[in-house]
Amino acid sequence: MMPFTPRFARSKGLSLVEILISLSLGAFMLLGIISLIASVSSTRQALTKTSEQIENGRYALQLFAEDVAMAGFYGRFHPGVGVATPTLPDPCATGSVLSELGFNNSAVSPQLPVAVAGYASGTALPSCISDESAVVGSEVLVVHRVAPTPILASTLSAGNTVPYFQVSDCSTVSTAFVFDKDPSNLTLTEKDCLTEAEVWPYQVRSYFITNCEDCSNGGDGKPSLKVREYIGGSTSTHALVSGVEDMHFSYGIDLNVDGGPDCYVDDPSVDVAPSTCTTAGWSTVDAENWADVVSVRVYLLVRGSEVAGDIHNGKTFDMGRASRVGPFSDGFKRQVYSSVITIPNVAGARE
Repeated sequence: MMPFTPRFARSKGLSLVEILISLSLGAFMLLGIISLIASVSSTRQALTKTSEQIENGRYALQLFAEDVAMAGFYGRFHPGVGVATPTLPDPCATGSVLSELGFNNSAVSPQLPVAVAGYASGTALPSCISDESAVVGSEVLVVHRVAPTPILASTLSAGNTVPYFQVSDCSTVSTAFVFDKDPSNLTLTEKDCLTEAEVWPYQVRSYFITNCEDCSNGGDGKPSLKVREYIGGSTSTHALVSGVEDMHFSYGIDLNVDGGPDCYVDDPSVDVAPSTCTTAGWSTVDAENWADVVSVRVYLLVRGSEVAGDIHNGKTFDMGRASRVGPFSDGFKRQVYSSVITIPNVAGARE
């Protein structure tokens, strides 16, 4: 009989070397996953910031498109070319003195504010705009019009402080229009000369650029498009779009009265016609040139909300001026947005 020889059981599990190798491979894979997640997160944040910047630019252009397209809207009053004398009222006027708003209802020579007016870069800004921390050299666009929704003067209170515009279709009335706050003076009628005519509230918007969205306590350092509004008989200033760092306006002038722009100029207020325009039809009266503006070309330089890296340094941007803007060295991503906006209330009457 063979003697019994005990057998040692084969060891089970992993050796220390195998465990170390596994841990190393796991750590390497985990590091790769973490790097991938970080890269995806960084890319997502960059896309979010880019989308935000694009949205800001498009939204700003949309705001201009809606307001400028309504510029020069005075209800049913369409005087045509040469009938009403254009005026350039001070955009800081508060309406405390009604005549400061640029209206005169004389039947012989009625006066109306121009549809749009502006302040070119380098010109002195209105005091009310400078007081709002406007960027030195910022261009300003001023839009004059009435609100699109009329009401009846009979619904106004005796102490009304909002100036309203009223037009009569009655053939026996020689007054071109009435512009007043007092409801007792808003007495024009419709075509039947009996029915009370509607009234439209007057409003003015002045667009400009500041270096701060919130300018209190030294400012937050975020460039912003702002608007000073005269609406409802009072003035207020609002931040509209964050990130708008610069803007430029070029005005389409209709010199031959056919409704289309014959040339674009940066400042219709100059006495001598720019080289891009013919001298025929150009006026030394500022208000007359502004009255010939039938379109506005808008350029906006929009900056990202956060530093995006050195890759964005050194670039220059075409803002429609004689020279390009930039380069910048702060690492912010920038983009130019532009659009041409027609003013139908001026151009349409000339076609």
